[in-house]
Amino acid sequence: MTSQQLATGALLRYLHGNTEEKAILQVVGIKTIDSKTDDPSTGTKRYRLMLSDGKSTFSSCMLGTQMNHLIDNRSLKENSIIRIQRVMMNTIDKQSGRVMLMIYELEVVESDCERIGDPVALPLSDIINSGSSSNRSETASNIPASATTAALPSTTNVIRQGSKALPTLDDRNTPKKTTSESTRATSKGNNAIDKERITNIDTLNPYMNKWTIKARVSSKTQIRTYENARGPGKLFSCDLVDQSGEIRATAFNVECDKIYPLLEVGKVYYIARASLKPVNRQYNALNNDYEMTFNYDTCIEACDAGEGDNIPQIQFNFIPISEVANRAANSVCDIIGVVKSTSDMQTIMGKTSQKEFHKRDILLVDENASITATLWAKQAEEFDGSSHPVIAFKGIKVGDYNGRTLSSVNSTLICQDPPETSRTTELRVWFDREGKTMDLPDLSKGSDVANRQALFKTLAQITAEGLGLGDKPDYINVKALLTIIKKDSAVYMMCPERGCGKKVVDENNGTYRCEKCNKIYTNFEWAYMLSAEISDVTGSQWINIFRHEAEALLGISADEFGNYRMNQNESIIDNVVNKAMKHERIFKLRAKVDQFNEERKVRFTCTHVSDVDWAFNARRLIDEIKQMEPMSL
Repeated sequence: MTSQQLATGALLRYLHGNTEEKAILQVVGIKTIDSKTDDPSTGTKRYRLMLSDGKSTFSSCMLGTQMNHLIDNRSLKENSIIRIQRVMMNTIDKQSGRVMLMIYELEVVESDCERIGDPVALPLSDIINSGSSSNRSETASNIPASATTAALPSTTNVIRQGSKALPTLDDRNTPKKTTSESTRATSKGNNAIDKERITNIDTLNPYMNKWTIKARVSSKTQIRTYENARGPGKLFSCDLVDQSGEIRATAFNVECDKIYPLLEVGKVYYIARASLKPVNRQYNALNNDYEMTFNYDTCIEACDAGEGDNIPQIQFNFIPISEVANRAANSVCDIIGVVKSTSDMQTIMGKTSQKEFHKRDILLVDENASITATLWAKQAEEFDGSSHPVIAFKGIKVGDYNGRTLSSVNSTLICQDPPETSRTTELRVWFDREGKTMDLPDLSKGSDVANRQALFKTLAQITAEGLGLGDKPDYINVKALLTIIKKDSAVYMMCPERGCGKKVVDENNGTYRCEKCNKIYTNFEWAYMLSAEISDVTGSQWINIFRHEAEALLGISADEFGNYRMNQNESIIDNVVNKAMKHERIFKLRAKVDQFNEERKVRFTCTHVSDVDWAFNARRLIDEIKQMEPMSL
C-alpha cells in the first residue's frame, strides 16, 4: 500500500490554467497512439494517459515523446504514482470546449502501486467550464444549444481498458446526439481561412484542431524524386518563419505538384489545415519540436504587399564552429564564419551514377576553430570568396570523413554578410584585426587538438611543459584569479566603419582618422583590448582578453567602460575592476609562440572565461589524486 497522498482536485486546477502546480497523481490508463502521417517516413510512437487525482480522472493527457523512455523501460505503467513537473493545457476545439493536457516532464515517484480511491471521470460540464471557457465566450452566443450539445461526445473523457470503460458522471445526463446535428457542428467554416485569429508557429502542435499561421517562406528546395516500398514519389520542402519561430513544411506527390508553384521564397502567406508531427532530427535542425506536411485540403493564400513587413526574412540558430566536433555525423546545423581560403572548382565523377559533379571547398573560421565546408553544383559555381566574406549557412550537413567537415545539401541556405545577426560585425572585426593571421585548430583533421577537450594545467605546468612553443597552438584551462588589470589601456577608440576594427587617431577637433580606411569620421566606437595578469598558487601570467570575454569579466560593455574613462569617472572604473578581481574563474587560454625583433615569446589569449563549477572541480581533483596513488600489488 502506498503512503503517497494524491493531489485531490489538481486535474480541474490544471484545466483552469493553474499549470505551475507540481501535483502528485496516479496513472490509471495508458494507450498507445500510432502516428498517422502522409509521408513515407516512420512516425514516432505517442502515449495517451488517463490520470487520477484520487477523486476524478481525465483521459486527454498526452505524454511528451521525450518521456517515452519511462514507458519503454517499464518505469511508468498503470497505477504508477507520478509528480507532474511541467504541463500545459491546450484547447483542441474552441467550439466544443475539448481540451488536452500536454505532459512535458514528470517524475515517477512509485512504479508499482494499487489503485487509490474510486475515481470517476471529470464531468464534461466541469471541463467545458474550465479555463477553456473564456476562449469560447466569443462564439457561444452565436451557436444553438443543440449544436453545442451535439459537439460534445460523451466518450471524450474515457479510455477503454479492454472491454471496460471507466465511468463518467455525464453518461447519465448527456442526451444522445443525432448524425445530422454532428455533421452541422463539424462542417461549419471548413473552407475559409480565419485571418483574424493567427496562431504563432512556436505554439503549433499535432493536437490543435484549427489553426492559421501567417509566415514567410525563407527557403524552398527543388522537387526531388524517391522510391520506396509503396513505389516512386516526389517531394519538396520549405522553411516557414514568423516572429515567434520557424517550422519546416513538406509536400508529397499530388500536393507537391499543386503547391510548389504557389510558394515563392521571401513572400508571406496565410496557411491553414496541414498535418503536424514530431520532428525527425536526422534531417531537420530547425528550432521546433514539430514539422508540417501539406495535405489535400491545405489552404494557402498570399498576403497583400506590405502586410508581412514585420515578419523576419530568416531565423538562425548558430553554433560555434568548435561545437561541430560534438555533433553527430549526418546531422544538420546553422554555422557562421569568415571565409579564410577558397579552393578552385573541382569536378568529380559519381561512383554509381557516373555523373559529373562540381564542388568547391572553403575554409571557414571563427575565433576558436576552423573547418572545411564543401559547396556543390550551382552554389559552388557562383561562390566568390576572394574578399574573405562572412558566410552564414542555414541547415548545413555535418560529415565525419577524417575528422569533421561540412557539406551543403539541397535545403542549405547560404547568406553572405547577413544583416540579421550581430555576429556578422563581430566576426568581420575579429578577422581583420587578428583572425587572418591566427593558426586555428582545424576540425577537418581528425588528430587535431580541437577534437579533444582542453586539459587543466597550473601556470607552472604550462611553463615546465613548454606549452605554446610548438608549430600549432596549445589550448589549456587554468583556474586562476585576476590580480592586475591595466585599466588605462583596457579600451581603445575603434573605427566605426563596419568590418574595419582598426584604432582611430583623435584629431582633437571633433574628428577621428582611420589610417586603414583613409577616412575622417565624426564618431568612433569603443572596443576592449584588455591586458591582465592572472595568478594561481604556482605562479602568474600576463594574458590578452578581447570582446565578449572582457565583458564577461568586467560586467559592463566596452562603450560603458570607455564613457566612464572619457568622463573621468575613476571611482566607478575602480569599483568595476576591483569587483572583477574578487573571484577565481576558469580561463581557457590559447598559447602560441610569436616572434618579435628576433625574440620568440609565447603569447596567451583568453578564448573563454567562466565561473568555477566547484562540484566539477572537486571531482576533477579527486580523479587526479587517484591517478597519482601507487597501484596496490
